[in-house]
Amino acid sequence: MEKKLWKVAVIGCGMFAHAQYLPNIAREANAVCVAVCDIVPERARAACEKYGVAEWYTSVDEMIEKCDFDIAIDVASIQAHHEINMAVLAAGKHLISQKPAAPTVEALTEQIELARRMGVKFVCVPIHPMRYDLNFAKQMMRDGVIGEPTYLKCNLAHGGPEYFQYRDADPSWFYEDGAGALVDMGVHGLQIVTTMFGPVRSISCTAAITDPARTVRSGKYNGLQIKSDQIPDVYLISLIFENGKIGFIDTGFSQKASKTPQLEIYGTEGTITFSKPYMENPAPEVYMDCRERGIRGWINPAAWEVRQEKLKSQCCCLTDLVRAIECDTEPVLTPEHARHVLEIMCKIPEAIESGATVAIETTF
Repeated sequence: MEKKLWKVAVIGCGMFAHAQYLPNIAREANAVCVAVCDIVPERARAACEKYGVAEWYTSVDEMIEKCDFDIAIDVASIQAHHEINMAVLAAGKHLISQKPAAPTVEALTEQIELARRMGVKFVCVPIHPMRYDLNFAKQMMRDGVIGEPTYLKCNLAHGGPEYFQYRDADPSWFYEDGAGALVDMGVHGLQIVTTMFGPVRSISCTAAITDPARTVRSGKYNGLQIKSDQIPDVYLISLIFENGKIGFIDTGFSQKASKTPQLEIYGTEGTITFSKPYMENPAPEVYMDCRERGIRGWINPAAWEVRQEKLKSQCCCLTDLVRAIECDTEPVLTPEHARHVLEIMCKIPEAIESGATVAIETTF
């Protein structure tokens, strides 16, 4: 029986779509991009021509009405995700949503319930639960390599989207209501730590605005001045997990450079550290303190006997979705996990304002 060729539509033709999705759709699944959509006609037309896509649109509703596709990838701006996702799901299409998929827990719950009613699969990124290094570390923790894992620290930050990335679109929107460092970068840290230690019971947080005026450093808008004094650009988040373990996340747009590992996990008999670019698929480094075997020092663990798939791109979420559709299973990148992370982000302003510990109600 011939395998189905999945028809994909990409919504949003900005930098991330060009970097991760549009060039990689056929590499990640038996799939082809049949349409692109962007509210800026020039961007939609240019993406269509560059990647040999058959159709382009400036309206999601028009694309749904006129285009024959199976899967949509929502790579539009953060503030637009909920409206787009609801339209796609209501049309009975499978969906991949960039982060965060909705502005509130209630809105994301609405999306999850609509997907169930329509009988379609729904995947939410980031893609960290699919990472080789994180899954290798989880297996080492289960095997007792570092004894009992007790706490972790995560550093997920950079100097701001206007600083470190070449952009042909105005990045000012990153500093407007509904966007910001927490939903752009903090979401990664929160998904990573919950992938490793599970759901969170409560959080506390401090935050600050470190740079109230920024300057674009490259691309079409090089030299543009951005007002960035409305939303914190650095967050220090403390977490207590449901299993009693604790964690800390340093995230934001205020690190021009850092040599801090992205993640370190500390146990009673060692440490696991993640200091290498994860898309290169490396194993984490491990410090072992094994008195019985006379081992105390850093080691480079060998790969599994059956090595996990190497991540080709962040479009690996398409691999996850297609596998879930074809096998009728739950995807790795579940919207329930995304909802839990979203609740934490939504309650961080309360934690900052009150200076108190705030309870988290959702789980996954």
